[in-house]
Amino acid sequence: MLGIKTDLCMKKYKNTSLYLFILISILLSTYRLSQVSSTETSWDVLGYYLPLPATFIHHDPLLHDISWLKETNKKMNLAGTLFMLSYDSKGQAMYFFLFGMALLYLPFFALGHLSAYILGFPMDGFSLPYQYALVVGAILYTLIGLWYLRKILRHFFPDIVVAIIIFVLVVATNYIHHLTLKDLETVNSLFMFSTLVIWNTIRWHQNYKFSNLLLIVLSIGFMGFIKPSEIVIALIPILWNVDSKAALLLKWERIIQYKKQFIVAFVLLLILLSPQMIYWTIKTGFPIYDSYKNPGIGLDLWSPHSWDSLFSYRKGWLLYTPVMLFFLWGFIPMYHQNKKLFYPLFIYFIISFYIISSWSEWWYGAAFSNRPLITTYPVLAIAFGYFLKSLSIRNRWVKISFAFVVFLFIGLNQFQWWQLKNYILDPYRTTKAYYWATFLKTKATDADKKLLLVKRSFSGQQHFSDSADYISNRVGESFFKDNEQAKTNFLIPKEQEFVHTIQIPFKKLSDKDHLWIIVSFDAKLLSSLPSPPPDMVITMNRSGGDYGYFAPSITFDSTGVWKHFQFDYMTPEIRSRRDRVKYFFWNRSHSLIKIRAFKVLYYQHK
Repeated sequence: MLGIKTDLCMKKYKNTSLYLFILISILLSTYRLSQVSSTETSWDVLGYYLPLPATFIHHDPLLHDISWLKETNKKMNLAGTLFMLSYDSKGQAMYFFLFGMALLYLPFFALGHLSAYILGFPMDGFSLPYQYALVVGAILYTLIGLWYLRKILRHFFPDIVVAIIIFVLVVATNYIHHLTLKDLETVNSLFMFSTLVIWNTIRWHQNYKFSNLLLIVLSIGFMGFIKPSEIVIALIPILWNVDSKAALLLKWERIIQYKKQFIVAFVLLLILLSPQMIYWTIKTGFPIYDSYKNPGIGLDLWSPHSWDSLFSYRKGWLLYTPVMLFFLWGFIPMYHQNKKLFYPLFIYFIISFYIISSWSEWWYGAAFSNRPLITTYPVLAIAFGYFLKSLSIRNRWVKISFAFVVFLFIGLNQFQWWQLKNYILDPYRTTKAYYWATFLKTKATDADKKLLLVKRSFSGQQHFSDSADYISNRVGESFFKDNEQAKTNFLIPKEQEFVHTIQIPFKKLSDKDHLWIIVSFDAKLLSSLPSPPPDMVITMNRSGGDYGYFAPSITFDSTGVWKHFQFDYMTPEIRSRRDRVKYFFWNRSHSLIKIRAFKVLYYQHK
């Protein structure tokens, strides 16, 4: 009788996940299309998108001329600085990001281009038809990812359980933000490809069809083409069904057996990657090149920011997405019930989390909760299914308590998402004090805002205006060598390009997270007016190079006349407290300049 009732229950809820998928698709699509702005292609998205207008509108795929980009950015205010550009050894501009996202945008860029022509909009790559077309494409990728997630979950669990998993994932996590309003960013596409990898891994191990293997290889390749560290997802198909040495040997035999499939799939993958490799070869002479050249940001593999990634008030994953505790819990019953599934999924998640938390900018910009972990949600969704399965045998009050807690988490997630959209929950600067001062509030007061982390400029312009909140620290003067007079009054000779270089470890200057540095001096030009003018360079320095680079020009109106200069500089996010504050004169035109009253003051927050 129990078996009959169970079958009837399963039949009753047979299509629940399908109906839920349709409902979510309609709601997410309607909401997203109602929120399209004229600056969808801004900040990081501008960097991903850049190769398309450069190639098809300005006919400059190698990016020799960036004047149009500067003009567009000035007109539309798409980003504070052109950080999405890198530079080769000759100082020529290059694309900072890989071409993966640009290839995904391409069909919808073409749709936007055609729409702009038909509707009479500027065919510049940035008018509204392009913005709408790109959003339509992003919605499509969102729905593909959600559809394949449903297929994966239905492989393991009854339909009603699948519906519960999808519902909780969508409304109780940061999925709701990054796969709607932020769906043009990488995580949306990475989520889609991760579902394709998992689904086709399941199918290939059932039937060994080439089409499934090809989709696995191309999906992994695309993920690496978008974000190189994401190729770690290859561990899932490699370790699938492997729970012993014998199983590992059997997997190797299968690879040898179907080696022709692998060879063809990898050849097609190389074709997919070829535009990037050709571009790098032309620009640098090397088919593989690291365009992510920013010493201030990178992997700190030996000192991961795991605790901050999980619990920090700035972006802690389990603080802002607490329902994920139940998803993680699901690995325990999965281990006991299905080790062949547990090992590939758990090993992938742990390594992926380690890499994500090792990124020096572990808060990942203006994200809601820990954004890059969304790529792992298809794996965590399976784990959550095992948690629900283990919960089903518990008593009624345990189930009721669980449901109550989940609905609290849903309410918290939705309310904090609303706070984020209304700039109450700050996407960059939230502290513990600010979080609790604004907890469940609909408005942040001026007193609350004083509890935030320091506000940093994204425009490249810096001005020290909050002196009342800082105390002066003159420790820097003790680093002058010889006598103070010789170091505060000196000559910049014509034959010397870099003059008066001083480097001081940040940890010797402050135990705070930032400093304001005020450099002031008088200068008199003793030669003809230089072109270009010299610079006063202030930067942070580490073994990999400089970051937070600030180089204002020292401009003269005439020769032989003293002129006063003052430059304000806030240190960037410090990657390591061993990194050095560095400043020097860059005498680019080899002018003869006299300096007097050179002074450096350091101000740290009270």
